[in-house]
Amino acid sequence: MRKGTRLVSLLLALCLLACLRPAPAGAAGDVYFIAANEKLYPLSDDTMPFWYGGTLYVPHTALEENDLGLHFNRNREKQTVLLYKGRGTGLIFDLAAGTAETRDGQVFNTPVITRGSVTFLPLELVCGIFGFGYSYTRVSYGYLIRMKNESVTLTDTQFIDAAGSAMAQRYLQYESAHAAPDDADTPAPPDSGDEPAPDEVERAVCLVIESTDAEQTAAVLEHLGAEYAAFLFSPAELAGRDDLLRRLAAEGYPLVLRVDGSAPADEALRQIAEGNRLLWAAASVKTRLVLLSGAGEETARAVRGAGYCPLTVRPDLSGASAAVGRMSAQILAAADAGGGSCCAFLGTDAAVADSLSALLASLRVGNCIPARLTETAAAG
Repeated sequence: MRKGTRLVSLLLALCLLACLRPAPAGAAGDVYFIAANEKLYPLSDDTMPFWYGGTLYVPHTALEENDLGLHFNRNREKQTVLLYKGRGTGLIFDLAAGTAETRDGQVFNTPVITRGSVTFLPLELVCGIFGFGYSYTRVSYGYLIRMKNESVTLTDTQFIDAAGSAMAQRYLQYESAHAAPDDADTPAPPDSGDEPAPDEVERAVCLVIESTDAEQTAAVLEHLGAEYAAFLFSPAELAGRDDLLRRLAAEGYPLVLRVDGSAPADEALRQIAEGNRLLWAAASVKTRLVLLSGAGEETARAVRGAGYCPLTVRPDLSGASAAVGRMSAQILAAADAGGGSCCAFLGTDAAVADSLSALLASLRVGNCIPARLTETAAAG
Protein backbone atom coordinates (compact mmCIF):
# COMPACT_ATOMS: atom_id res chain seq x y z
CA MET A 1 0.00 0.00 0.00
CA ARG A 2 2.76 2.39 0.90
CA LYS A 3 4.44 1.72 -2.45
CA GLY A 4 1.16 2.36 -4.28
CA THR A 5 0.56 5.53 -2.27
CA ARG A 6 4.00 6.84 -3.15
CA LEU A 7 3.34 6.12 -6.85
CA VAL A 8 0.02 7.97 -6.76
CA SER A 9 1.67 10.89 -4.98
CA LEU A 10 4.39 11.01 -7.60
CA LEU A 11 1.84 11.00 -10.43
CA LEU A 12 -0.14 13.78 -8.74
CA ALA A 13 3.04 15.84 -8.35
CA LEU A 14 3.87 15.38 -12.00
CA CYS A 15 0.37 16.44 -13.00
CA LEU A 16 0.65 19.53 -10.80
CA LEU A 17 4.01 20.38 -12.35
CA ALA A 18 2.53 20.04 -15.80
CA CYS A 19 -0.28 22.40 -14.86
CA LEU A 20 2.16 24.99 -13.55
CA ARG A 21 4.34 24.85 -16.63
CA PRO A 22 2.98 27.27 -19.27
CA ALA A 23 1.97 25.55 -22.50
CA PRO A 24 3.48 26.70 -25.78
CA ALA A 25 1.48 29.52 -27.27
CA GLY A 26 0.87 27.56 -30.46
CA ALA A 27 -0.95 24.88 -28.51
CA ALA A 28 -3.66 27.37 -27.61
CA GLY A 29 -3.78 28.81 -31.10
CA ASP A 30 -2.29 32.16 -30.07
CA VAL A 31 0.71 33.43 -32.03
CA TYR A 32 2.69 36.33 -30.62
CA PHE A 33 5.05 38.41 -32.73
CA ILE A 34 7.72 40.35 -30.84
CA ALA A 35 9.28 43.64 -31.86
CA ALA A 36 11.63 46.11 -30.19
CA ASN A 37 11.20 49.55 -31.74
CA GLU A 38 11.65 48.79 -35.46
CA LYS A 39 13.16 45.31 -35.07
CA LEU A 40 10.84 42.34 -35.71
CA TYR A 41 12.01 39.04 -34.21
CA PRO A 42 11.67 35.54 -35.72
CA LEU A 43 8.58 33.50 -34.85
CA SER A 44 9.37 30.34 -32.89
CA ASP A 45 7.86 28.14 -30.19
CA ASP A 46 11.16 28.35 -28.31
CA THR A 47 10.81 32.11 -27.87
CA MET A 48 7.02 32.50 -28.05
CA PRO A 49 5.70 34.88 -25.35
CA PHE A 50 2.94 33.63 -23.07
CA TRP A 51 0.63 34.66 -20.24
CA TYR A 52 1.28 33.10 -16.85
CA GLY A 53 -0.49 34.03 -13.66
CA GLY A 54 -2.03 37.03 -15.39
CA THR A 55 1.42 38.30 -16.41
CA LEU A 56 2.80 38.51 -19.94
CA TYR A 57 6.26 36.92 -20.29
CA VAL A 58 8.73 37.58 -23.11
CA PRO A 59 12.05 35.85 -23.92
CA HIS A 60 15.31 37.41 -22.83
CA THR A 61 16.46 37.27 -26.47
CA ALA A 62 14.03 40.08 -27.29
CA LEU A 63 15.43 42.33 -24.56
CA GLU A 64 19.03 42.53 -25.73
CA GLU A 65 20.97 43.46 -28.87
CA ASN A 66 18.51 46.16 -29.88
CA ASP A 67 17.74 49.84 -29.26
CA LEU A 68 16.44 49.17 -25.74
CA GLY A 69 19.98 49.14 -24.38
CA LEU A 70 19.47 46.20 -22.00
CA HIS A 71 21.94 43.44 -21.15
CA PHE A 72 21.16 39.96 -19.84
CA ASN A 73 23.24 37.63 -17.69
CA ARG A 74 22.33 34.31 -16.10
CA ASN A 75 24.39 32.85 -13.27
CA ARG A 76 23.63 29.12 -13.05
CA GLU A 77 25.73 28.63 -9.94
CA LYS A 78 23.94 31.36 -7.95
CA GLN A 79 20.61 30.65 -9.66
CA THR A 80 20.10 34.30 -10.53
CA VAL A 81 19.28 36.30 -13.62
CA LEU A 82 20.51 39.87 -14.05
CA LEU A 83 18.93 42.36 -16.40
CA TYR A 84 20.69 45.71 -16.48
CA LYS A 85 21.27 48.91 -18.41
CA GLY A 86 24.88 50.07 -18.30
CA ARG A 87 25.95 50.89 -14.77
CA GLY A 88 22.56 52.32 -13.89
CA THR A 89 19.29 50.49 -13.48
CA GLY A 90 19.40 46.77 -12.78
CA LEU A 91 16.98 43.99 -11.90
CA ILE A 92 18.11 40.75 -10.21
CA PHE A 93 15.81 37.71 -10.36
CA ASP A 94 16.30 34.98 -7.76
CA LEU A 95 15.20 31.75 -9.45
CA ALA A 96 14.94 29.79 -6.21
CA ALA A 97 12.96 32.41 -4.29
CA GLY A 98 10.82 33.52 -7.24
CA THR A 99 11.52 37.18 -6.56
CA ALA A 100 13.00 40.18 -8.34
CA GLU A 101 15.01 42.95 -6.68
CA THR A 102 16.23 46.30 -7.97
CA ARG A 103 19.64 47.71 -7.16
CA ASP A 104 18.06 50.10 -4.67
CA GLY A 105 16.40 47.28 -2.73
CA GLN A 106 12.85 47.14 -4.10
CA VAL A 107 11.58 43.54 -4.03
CA PHE A 108 8.84 42.07 -6.25
CA ASN A 109 7.27 38.64 -5.91
CA THR A 110 7.54 37.98 -9.63
CA PRO A 111 9.44 34.91 -10.86
CA VAL A 112 11.19 34.26 -14.14
CA ILE A 113 10.47 31.10 -16.13
CA THR A 114 13.15 29.12 -17.95
CA ARG A 115 12.62 26.82 -20.91
CA GLY A 116 15.80 25.17 -22.04
CA SER A 117 18.29 27.92 -22.85
CA VAL A 118 15.66 30.68 -23.00
CA THR A 119 14.63 32.70 -19.94
CA PHE A 120 11.26 34.43 -19.98
CA LEU A 121 10.81 37.65 -18.00
CA PRO A 122 7.69 39.55 -16.87
CA LEU A 123 7.24 42.29 -19.44
CA GLU A 124 5.27 44.81 -17.38
CA LEU A 125 7.77 44.74 -14.52
CA VAL A 126 10.73 45.09 -16.89
CA CYS A 127 9.11 48.01 -18.70
CA GLY A 128 8.27 49.74 -15.43
CA ILE A 129 11.76 49.41 -13.99
CA PHE A 130 13.66 50.42 -17.13
CA GLY A 131 11.28 53.14 -18.23
CA PHE A 132 10.08 52.02 -21.61
CA GLY A 133 6.62 51.12 -22.83
CA TYR A 134 4.99 48.37 -24.79
CA SER A 135 1.89 47.82 -26.87
CA TYR A 136 -0.19 44.69 -27.32
CA THR A 137 -2.03 44.79 -30.65
CA ARG A 138 -4.23 42.35 -32.51
CA VAL A 139 -2.81 41.74 -36.01
CA SER A 140 -3.81 39.50 -38.91
CA TYR A 141 -2.03 36.39 -37.67
CA GLY A 142 -2.19 36.79 -33.90
CA TYR A 143 -0.86 39.51 -31.63
CA LEU A 144 2.06 41.91 -31.83
CA ILE A 145 3.97 42.72 -28.65
CA ARG A 146 6.09 45.78 -29.35
CA MET A 147 8.51 47.23 -26.81
CA LYS A 148 9.43 50.88 -27.32
CA ASN A 149 11.74 53.48 -25.86
CA GLU A 150 12.68 57.01 -26.86
CA SER A 151 14.50 55.72 -29.96
CA VAL A 152 11.30 54.49 -31.60
CA THR A 153 10.55 56.01 -35.01
CA LEU A 154 7.39 54.39 -36.38
CA THR A 155 3.97 54.49 -34.75
CA ASP A 156 2.36 51.10 -34.18
CA THR A 157 0.12 51.64 -37.22
CA GLN A 158 3.12 52.50 -39.41
CA PHE A 159 5.12 49.58 -38.08
CA ILE A 160 2.31 47.06 -38.66
CA ASP A 161 1.86 48.45 -42.16
CA ALA A 162 5.59 48.18 -42.87
CA ALA A 163 6.00 44.75 -41.26
CA GLY A 164 2.85 43.20 -42.72
CA SER A 165 4.67 41.20 -45.40
CA ALA A 166 7.38 40.03 -42.99
CA MET A 167 4.80 38.89 -40.42
CA ALA A 168 2.85 37.00 -43.09
CA GLN A 169 5.99 35.18 -44.23
CA ARG A 170 7.04 34.34 -40.69
CA TYR A 171 3.56 33.02 -39.91
CA LEU A 172 3.47 30.81 -43.01
CA GLN A 173 6.87 29.36 -42.13
CA TYR A 174 5.76 28.79 -38.54
CA GLU A 175 2.56 27.03 -39.63
CA SER A 176 4.47 25.00 -42.20
CA ALA A 177 6.86 23.77 -39.50
CA HIS A 178 3.91 22.72 -37.31
CA ALA A 179 2.29 20.91 -40.22
CA ALA A 180 5.41 18.81 -40.85
CA PRO A 181 4.79 15.06 -40.39
CA ASP A 182 5.97 13.51 -37.14
CA ASP A 183 6.75 10.14 -38.73
CA ALA A 184 10.54 9.75 -38.70
CA ASP A 185 10.31 7.40 -41.73
CA THR A 186 8.71 10.07 -43.90
CA PRO A 187 11.24 11.30 -46.49
CA ALA A 188 12.48 14.80 -45.85
CA PRO A 189 11.78 17.47 -48.49
CA PRO A 190 14.61 18.15 -50.96
CA ASP A 191 17.39 20.28 -49.59
CA SER A 192 16.97 23.84 -50.82
CA GLY A 193 20.59 24.69 -50.09
CA ASP A 194 21.54 27.89 -48.34
CA GLU A 195 18.87 30.07 -49.92
CA PRO A 196 17.44 32.30 -47.18
CA ALA A 197 13.77 32.45 -46.30
CA PRO A 198 11.86 35.36 -47.94
CA ASP A 199 11.76 37.45 -44.78
CA GLU A 200 15.51 36.98 -44.28
CA VAL A 201 16.50 38.23 -47.75
CA GLU A 202 18.77 41.24 -47.54
CA ARG A 203 17.91 44.10 -49.87
CA ALA A 204 19.68 47.32 -50.78
CA VAL A 205 18.32 50.60 -52.10
CA CYS A 206 20.13 53.62 -53.49
CA LEU A 207 18.11 56.63 -52.38
CA VAL A 208 18.11 59.73 -54.59
CA ILE A 209 16.86 63.06 -53.22
CA GLU A 210 16.59 66.32 -55.14
CA SER A 211 18.27 69.23 -53.36
CA THR A 212 16.25 72.43 -53.76
CA ASP A 213 17.19 74.36 -50.63
CA ALA A 214 20.31 74.34 -48.46
CA GLU A 215 18.36 74.32 -45.16
CA GLN A 216 16.03 71.55 -46.29
CA THR A 217 18.96 69.46 -47.49
CA ALA A 218 20.68 70.01 -44.13
CA ALA A 219 17.53 68.71 -42.42
CA VAL A 220 17.60 65.64 -44.65
CA LEU A 221 21.22 65.00 -43.69
CA GLU A 222 20.27 65.09 -40.01
CA HIS A 223 17.60 62.44 -40.59
CA LEU A 224 19.95 60.33 -42.68
CA GLY A 225 22.54 60.08 -39.93
CA ALA A 226 25.06 57.49 -41.05
CA GLU A 227 22.89 56.22 -43.92
CA TYR A 228 23.63 56.80 -47.60
CA ALA A 229 21.75 58.91 -50.16
CA ALA A 230 22.62 60.62 -53.43
CA PHE A 231 21.67 64.25 -54.06
CA LEU A 232 20.30 65.50 -57.33
CA PHE A 233 20.86 68.99 -58.82
CA SER A 234 20.00 70.61 -62.10
CA PRO A 235 22.94 72.69 -63.40
CA ALA A 236 20.90 75.87 -62.86
CA GLU A 237 20.56 75.05 -59.13
CA LEU A 238 24.30 74.74 -58.50
CA ALA A 239 25.28 78.40 -58.65
CA GLY A 240 25.58 80.06 -55.23
CA ARG A 241 25.43 76.79 -53.27
CA ASP A 242 29.13 76.31 -52.76
CA ASP A 243 28.99 75.62 -49.01
CA LEU A 244 26.40 72.86 -49.40
CA LEU A 245 28.23 71.28 -52.32
CA ARG A 246 31.50 71.28 -50.38
CA ARG A 247 29.78 69.63 -47.42
CA LEU A 248 28.16 66.92 -49.54
CA ALA A 249 31.42 66.23 -51.37
CA ALA A 250 33.47 66.16 -48.16
CA GLU A 251 31.03 63.74 -46.49
CA GLY A 252 31.03 61.40 -49.48
CA TYR A 253 27.48 61.79 -50.75
CA PRO A 254 27.19 61.00 -54.49
CA LEU A 255 26.07 63.94 -56.65
CA VAL A 256 23.77 63.53 -59.64
CA LEU A 257 23.03 66.05 -62.41
CA ARG A 258 19.43 66.34 -63.64
CA VAL A 259 19.47 67.09 -67.36
CA ASP A 260 16.66 67.83 -69.81
CA GLY A 261 16.95 64.84 -72.08
CA SER A 262 14.18 65.98 -74.42
CA ALA A 263 16.61 68.50 -75.92
CA PRO A 264 19.01 67.40 -78.69
CA ALA A 265 21.95 65.29 -77.57
CA ASP A 266 24.41 68.17 -78.00
CA GLU A 267 22.35 70.33 -75.61
CA ALA A 268 22.18 67.53 -73.00
CA LEU A 269 25.95 67.14 -73.15
CA ARG A 270 26.38 70.90 -72.84
CA GLN A 271 24.24 70.93 -69.65
CA ILE A 272 26.28 68.10 -68.15
CA ALA A 273 29.54 69.89 -68.93
CA GLU A 274 28.22 73.13 -67.39
CA GLY A 275 27.08 71.27 -64.25
CA ASN A 276 30.50 69.68 -63.83
CA ARG A 277 32.20 73.03 -64.35
CA LEU A 278 30.16 74.49 -61.46
CA LEU A 279 30.80 71.45 -59.26
CA TRP A 280 34.53 71.73 -59.84
CA ALA A 281 34.55 75.45 -59.10
CA ALA A 282 32.59 74.97 -55.85
CA ALA A 283 33.93 71.71 -54.43
CA SER A 284 36.68 70.40 -56.72
CA VAL A 285 34.60 67.38 -57.73
CA LYS A 286 32.92 66.16 -60.91
CA THR A 287 30.28 63.50 -61.48
CA ARG A 288 29.43 61.03 -64.23
CA LEU A 289 25.99 60.31 -62.72
CA VAL A 290 23.11 61.95 -64.61
CA LEU A 291 19.34 61.70 -64.57
CA LEU A 292 17.99 62.28 -68.06
CA SER A 293 14.42 63.59 -67.98
CA GLY A 294 12.39 62.64 -71.05
CA ALA A 295 15.37 61.41 -73.04
CA GLY A 296 15.04 59.37 -76.19
CA GLU A 297 17.33 56.46 -77.01
CA GLU A 298 19.53 58.61 -79.27
CA THR A 299 20.27 61.14 -76.51
CA ALA A 300 20.81 58.41 -73.92
CA ARG A 301 23.21 56.63 -76.26
CA ALA A 302 25.13 59.85 -76.90
CA VAL A 303 25.41 60.56 -73.17
CA ARG A 304 26.67 57.04 -72.47
CA GLY A 305 29.05 57.31 -75.39
CA ALA A 306 30.52 60.48 -73.86
CA GLY A 307 31.41 58.51 -70.72
CA TYR A 308 28.50 59.42 -68.44
CA CYS A 309 26.19 57.09 -66.50
CA PRO A 310 22.46 57.73 -66.99
CA LEU A 311 20.54 56.83 -63.86
CA THR A 312 17.67 54.33 -63.93
CA VAL A 313 15.22 54.97 -61.06
CA ARG A 314 12.68 52.36 -59.95
CA PRO A 315 10.50 53.32 -58.24
CA ASP A 316 10.03 57.02 -58.87
CA LEU A 317 8.26 58.29 -55.73
CA SER A 318 8.64 61.98 -56.49
CA GLY A 319 5.35 63.77 -56.05
CA ALA A 320 3.85 60.77 -54.26
CA SER A 321 1.70 61.31 -51.20
CA ALA A 322 1.53 57.65 -50.16
CA ALA A 323 1.95 56.52 -46.57
CA VAL A 324 5.44 55.58 -45.45
CA GLY A 325 4.53 51.90 -45.31
CA ARG A 326 3.29 51.95 -48.90
CA MET A 327 6.41 53.78 -50.11
CA SER A 328 8.53 51.20 -48.33
CA ALA A 329 6.55 48.37 -49.91
CA GLN A 330 7.13 49.83 -53.38
CA ILE A 331 10.87 50.05 -52.73
CA LEU A 332 11.01 46.46 -51.42
CA ALA A 333 9.06 45.20 -54.43
CA ALA A 334 11.39 47.05 -56.81
CA ALA A 335 14.44 45.65 -55.01
CA ASP A 336 13.07 42.10 -55.26
CA ALA A 337 12.33 42.61 -58.96
CA GLY A 338 15.86 43.97 -59.42
CA GLY A 339 17.61 40.96 -57.90
CA GLY A 340 17.91 42.45 -54.42
CA SER A 341 18.61 46.10 -55.15
CA CYS A 342 17.05 49.17 -56.74
CA CYS A 343 17.48 52.90 -57.08
CA ALA A 344 14.56 54.92 -55.68
CA PHE A 345 13.93 58.59 -56.40
CA LEU A 346 12.19 60.06 -53.35
CA GLY A 347 11.58 63.57 -54.69
CA THR A 348 12.65 66.91 -53.23
CA ASP A 349 14.36 67.51 -49.91
CA ALA A 350 11.38 69.56 -48.72
CA ALA A 351 8.94 66.75 -49.52
CA VAL A 352 10.94 63.97 -47.91
CA ALA A 353 12.54 65.61 -44.85
CA ASP A 354 9.69 64.99 -42.40
CA SER A 355 9.07 61.37 -43.39
CA LEU A 356 12.63 60.20 -44.05
CA SER A 357 13.33 58.82 -40.55
CA ALA A 358 10.11 56.81 -40.64
CA LEU A 359 10.87 55.54 -44.16
CA LEU A 360 14.37 54.41 -43.17
CA ALA A 361 12.93 52.59 -40.15
CA SER A 362 10.27 50.98 -42.33
CA LEU A 363 12.92 49.78 -44.79
CA ARG A 364 14.93 48.25 -41.92
CA VAL A 365 11.86 46.20 -40.99
CA GLY A 366 11.98 44.78 -44.52
CA ASN A 367 15.70 43.95 -44.28
CA CYS A 368 16.50 46.74 -46.72
CA ILE A 369 19.46 49.05 -46.15
CA PRO A 370 20.44 52.24 -47.99
CA ALA A 371 23.47 51.65 -50.19
CA ARG A 372 25.87 54.13 -51.75
CA LEU A 373 24.97 54.97 -55.34
CA THR A 374 27.75 53.88 -57.70
CA GLU A 375 28.05 53.98 -61.47
CA THR A 376 27.33 50.25 -61.60
CA ALA A 377 24.16 50.66 -59.56
CA ALA A 378 23.11 53.65 -61.67
CA ALA A 379 22.84 51.51 -64.77
CA GLY A 380 20.69 48.95 -62.92
